[in-house]
Amino acid sequence: MKFVELKKHLLSGNFYHCYNIYGDDSFLVDSSKKLFFTYASSQNEFDKAILSAENFNENNVFAILNTPSFFGTKKTVVLTGVEKQKNKDIAKFIEEYLKSPNPETIFLIISDELLFDETKNPEHLCGIDCNKLDRSMLVRWIKNNAAENNAQIADDAITTLIDYTNEYLSRISLEMNKLISYSNGNITKHDIELLVTKELEYSVFELTENLGRGNSEKTFEILNQMMNDKKAAPAILSHIQSFFRRIFFCAITPKTNAQVAAELGVKEYAVKKAKEVATLFSKMALKDIVQECANIDAKVKSGQTNYQNAVQFLVMYILINNKKMH
Repeated sequence: MKFVELKKHLLSGNFYHCYNIYGDDSFLVDSSKKLFFTYASSQNEFDKAILSAENFNENNVFAILNTPSFFGTKKTVVLTGVEKQKNKDIAKFIEEYLKSPNPETIFLIISDELLFDETKNPEHLCGIDCNKLDRSMLVRWIKNNAAENNAQIADDAITTLIDYTNEYLSRISLEMNKLISYSNGNITKHDIELLVTKELEYSVFELTENLGRGNSEKTFEILNQMMNDKKAAPAILSHIQSFFRRIFFCAITPKTNAQVAAELGVKEYAVKKAKEVATLFSKMALKDIVQECANIDAKVKSGQTNYQNAVQFLVMYILINNKKMH
């Protein structure tokens, strides 16, 4: 089920024995846990246990799962940090446990991706998708959050906030707290531009758009900002490579946005933006850029050039190559 369906499910009282909470938005993951603590289990702290996959001990976990709840109601056991490839022993343990689960226990497994095929155990197991919400739902959340804090936010400010945070509600919620305090109740697009740090993926989109338009001055302004960010800098080259592969695919495929989004594992909005940028390049230019990305990546890995020079060269190559192709 999607995160947005969880509260209604819990209020129905028809609980599964085990839930795999997965996805890349930490705000939704944390909110899911809170919903279980609020609506599905005893409010007593003795009926809550939070364990880590890093210190997983099969016997200890099994004992905790099968210990009766303190007041004879539901208790919640949370296992965090489970990785599909790394923790295959844990997945096997869970499958064995679910052959005879404790009816008093709700077992929550937190992971980045879905660990199990739900169809193989539909009676006891349910996945909760905590990947990024649709933009329409983010718009609604932002407006509600502003209203709850006696604030207003302009429509163009909402769009900019969602773009800058790359649609992560975990980032949006943090930024809203800051924006509400700063704005005195009236959040504008200028406030977003002034106070919100852009996610790397959005900066790469902005960089790519300016490359396509041949705006060299703006391109290098954006690139310098990205390279000066110590956290973002090491990932810039791979993000540029990845984005141009997406653009090229979008440029040559006859598939719909929904089909491409499903195939690439991204939101339809990301495909829409990629297709917009694709119109700024010829298909031949995109093919050459994708190939040059691979060549530069190989040179960095083989020590033929350093990382900073590679990024600068790639950006120059794209600017010059795209002008030649038009």
